[in-house]
Amino acid sequence: MKKLGEILIEHGTVTQGQLEEALALQKKTPGKLIGEILIELSYVSEEDIVVALATQFNVPYLPIGNFTLNENADQWLPPELMQKYRCVPLDRIGNLLTVVMADPADEAAIQEIEQVTKCRVQAFVASPTEIVKAIEQNFNIKIAPSSKPGEPRSGILFGSAVKQKTQKAQ
Repeated sequence: MKKLGEILIEHGTVTQGQLEEALALQKKTPGKLIGEILIELSYVSEEDIVVALATQFNVPYLPIGNFTLNENADQWLPPELMQKYRCVPLDRIGNLLTVVMADPADEAAIQEIEQVTKCRVQAFVASPTEIVKAIEQNFNIKIAPSSKPGEPRSGILFGSAVKQKTQKAQ
C-alpha cells in the first residue's frame, strides 16, 4: 500500500519539500498524523486528505456538498447512528443501503448499521465537515465536535484503519 505522502505528491497536492517539512514536524510531535500536520501547515485541505485516503484505502470518494438527499433518508438510518458514526444515508434499493461516512474503514460501524437497518451497506467517503453539515442541515441533528483541540481527528484520517495497521505492525 502506498503511503499517504506518496499519493499526495503523485496527485500534485504537495511537493517533496513540503512533505519532508511535515515529516520533520511529525517526528517532534508523537501521535500526530501526517494529514493533520499538512492541514495545519495549510499545504492541503481536509478534502485533499480525504481524497488521498480514499485512494490509499481503495474506498470511493463522494463529495456530498451539492448532493440532494432523498426525502425518506431519515427513515433509513436512526439519527443516533448518523451522529455516532458521522454518516449520511444516500439511497436505499431493496436491502442495499448506500451511506457516505467519515471513516468507511470502521468495520464495527458498518456492522452495527447493517444489523440495525437489516441492509447490506455500501460505503463511500466524504470529508467529516461535509458530513456534519449535511446531517445538521437535512436532519436537524446537532453534531458535537469529535475531538478536543490538539487531539487527532480520527474521522478524517480513517482512524480505525490506522489503529488496526498500527496494532498489526507491533
